[in-house]
Amino acid sequence: MKRKIAAGILAITLSFSLFACGSEQRGSQEGKSTSTSSDLYADMQLTNEQMLSDYDTMWKAMKESYPFWGVLARSKPEDPDYYDAVISDYRGQLQHVEANSDEAMEKFLYIVANSLYEVCGTVGHVSIINPDYFQGLDVYKEYVDEMPEVRPWVDVIEKPEVISFYKYYDYLQTLFIENKSGDESNDEKANEQPEEESKTASTNLTTKIFEKGKTAYIRVDSFDNSCMEGDLPKIRAFLEEVKDYKNLIIDIQENGGGNSDYWETAFVRPNIAEPVSSRLVRLMKDTELTRQFYMLGYKDSTLSPEAVKNDTKFRELPKADMADLTLARELLDTTEPEKDEKLFGGKIWVLVGPAVYSSAEAFAVFCKDTGFATLVGQTTGGSDSGGPILFELPNSHLLIQFDVEYCLNADGSCNQEMGTVPDIEAEDALHKVLNLIEKP
Repeated sequence: MKRKIAAGILAITLSFSLFACGSEQRGSQEGKSTSTSSDLYADMQLTNEQMLSDYDTMWKAMKESYPFWGVLARSKPEDPDYYDAVISDYRGQLQHVEANSDEAMEKFLYIVANSLYEVCGTVGHVSIINPDYFQGLDVYKEYVDEMPEVRPWVDVIEKPEVISFYKYYDYLQTLFIENKSGDESNDEKANEQPEEESKTASTNLTTKIFEKGKTAYIRVDSFDNSCMEGDLPKIRAFLEEVKDYKNLIIDIQENGGGNSDYWETAFVRPNIAEPVSSRLVRLMKDTELTRQFYMLGYKDSTLSPEAVKNDTKFRELPKADMADLTLARELLDTTEPEKDEKLFGGKIWVLVGPAVYSSAEAFAVFCKDTGFATLVGQTTGGSDSGGPILFELPNSHLLIQFDVEYCLNADGSCNQEMGTVPDIEAEDALHKVLNLIEKP
């Protein structure tokens, strides 16, 4: 239980920066001033040499400690030089940034964020940390006394230089939003308003009864930590209402993750009558950075990378990726039941698809590994990791996050690359389950 909470804290959400806008928007921003220079944070404004130094330091750390370069290379076998070319291209853009201004710092953040996204995409929780996300990292502090393994994250976010930078970043973000708002016409603003109202009115939970007394359905769009307080009582009330039904369908097809404690508390612990154990195998490069954050979990490990390579169960192990993964560990986790009897005694189906990621992926892995539920749908997006580390750039003190643990599926394939294959594959997962339920 403690390990799952820690993993949930370390992977609360995948949040890309305001400046990580994608290639289409990149073209529209180039050459355009998005803020005016200010002396308010003059000491935070980098020289061009400092910007380039941060950029190079970031990619050096990624090359040394990020474990998914083989995964990325296999996605573009026709162009082995693609990623180095992208990194070089963005560095070239950074060389032409006129430094020592707020505008220059916006461009710096923009280039760093977009270079990370264009190279890594969603492979391994890679992104810069924006001010809103930075504030959310305070959750680490709540657990540090009982879980010493999160101390490295707390040490980073409590550094005075990091805190000062994020005050400046918040200021830059405000300037960016104000300028963007000033560039929009009244008609454009009017057109955007209904969309914002729709988002505000939307709910994270959807429940249905397909057939009274027989089939109940609940969709959860996010396992985000912020949703737990409001969602968990509603889920519990729904489960109480349908506890004697024959089928419960849990739809996480659009769930990109959040906190693993969400799904464990909401769905697993109330619906098991005895302890349920699961096993994960993870590997990691041995670098100063990975040791800073994760060595506590590896220092007493009795599992060696050689044992992993020679394990006949791992028939799909990408051997080419193993060369640099010199640390290995086995995670054995036992989930305790809430009570001696299950709240819901019928069959549980979990609907999955490519958008399932991070802690939602962890739920899919748990279901497949333990048999808690039958997975139906399409292969998931993967990334069942312990959570991203925080790398501080030395000049700006901007934080970069990325996964350093390489998690294996039961067959040895890389979870980040292959995701989880459902027990029953179907294009229309809900339709498939309803048809299976109707069969005599």
